[in-house]
Amino acid sequence: MTAHPAAYLRRSYVDANSPGDISREAQRDAVRRLSTADGHNGDVIEYDDWGVSADVAKSAKRTAYTRLLADMEAGKVSSVYAFDMDRLYRDPRDLIRLQDAAQRHKVRIVTTGGPLSIGDGDDPAAEGFAFIGAVFGRMELQKAKKRSRATRDARLARGDTLGRPAYGYRMARADDGRVIHEADPSQPIAPVIDAFRTAGSFGGAAHLLNAAGVPSPRGGSWTSNVIGRIVRREAPEMLRATRVARGVRVKGNHTLARLLVCPCGQLMTGRWSGHRTKYGSYRFVSYQCFKGRYDARHQRPYMVNEKTMLPLVQAEVAHLDPPDAIEADDNQADSERSRLLAAKERLGWAVADGLLGRDQARTRSAEIDAKLDGLEVREKVIEVPEIDWSWSPRLLNDALTAIFDRIELGPDLRPVRFVWRVPEWRRR
Repeated sequence: MTAHPAAYLRRSYVDANSPGDISREAQRDAVRRLSTADGHNGDVIEYDDWGVSADVAKSAKRTAYTRLLADMEAGKVSSVYAFDMDRLYRDPRDLIRLQDAAQRHKVRIVTTGGPLSIGDGDDPAAEGFAFIGAVFGRMELQKAKKRSRATRDARLARGDTLGRPAYGYRMARADDGRVIHEADPSQPIAPVIDAFRTAGSFGGAAHLLNAAGVPSPRGGSWTSNVIGRIVRREAPEMLRATRVARGVRVKGNHTLARLLVCPCGQLMTGRWSGHRTKYGSYRFVSYQCFKGRYDARHQRPYMVNEKTMLPLVQAEVAHLDPPDAIEADDNQADSERSRLLAAKERLGWAVADGLLGRDQARTRSAEIDAKLDGLEVREKVIEVPEIDWSWSPRLLNDALTAIFDRIELGPDLRPVRFVWRVPEWRRR
């Protein structure tokens, strides 16, 4: 097996407007010079953990570093080049992992500060200095985190708006010295809203903006996710205007999207299907349990035609008899909303401080969002108009997801239970 030279690139914080003196290009040029000096002609394989901290608490996120160590253990790496030692490690525990792999397989470690004699075991003094550097690196990291927390607390006390500005805004100073986000003329929001109004969908709006050459937030192309975030933030009324109940999210482009539940408990997914016969071909909407599609042990059938299901749903909707308005306890709802929003904000600080992983934070955030949606549905006034079954599938889906939480199906894929969001709305 032929071992190859490797380069490791890392930077904790990445901002297109703040490349710094150790940008990716600066690090890449430095490691190529180092490898060229060793006779490799700058031909190295890169391991890149860009935007990942060297904090040992976040080691699991340094996937490229983990692959580098694994390749060293497998004898695939002959030498490692890095801009500086703190790109590789800032904690004695990470140094030990690197040292063990380097010693076992005679891997040379080189930075712009010179070779690190941690791989041959012949220079105890150099190894000692390497450990001292790791200790001080960890101390500097902890001091930086402490300064960051103190700065954050001071800014919160002053009333600053934290975080990077969203698209359409820039950082500014208020008259009283607070940091605020103000509208940025170089990133106008109006074209995004107009594109969504014209297209009627996030994906369609992205297509229009890309075709018109409107610059996207950070270069590249517009996507439906970016359009969705902007429209939900800047013009939520454009979404709510087509909904039956306030706070009910758009569920999909099929009439029964995210409503039908397979007997196995899996939510069924809407999709276009097609058949070709001697009389021609035709397309129809079906709802499938993908667990059943790929698991031979799953019961059959696992797919139902929308044309078969829709009359049964219409018969149940005929029982709809809501009051003109539903009054809710305003104070209690506001108190609960404030508590949930505060809990969501604390998740962000926990991730920033390294106390909580991003995946755990996403799970908890989704749970909080679900509770917030429940509060929205119980807002002060909920109006339920009469459904017109000639509406588009998206509008019908908005209406049906406001009425039903889910529709549970039996083994024959026929409804056995309609779960109403507000049971009192159903006329017996």
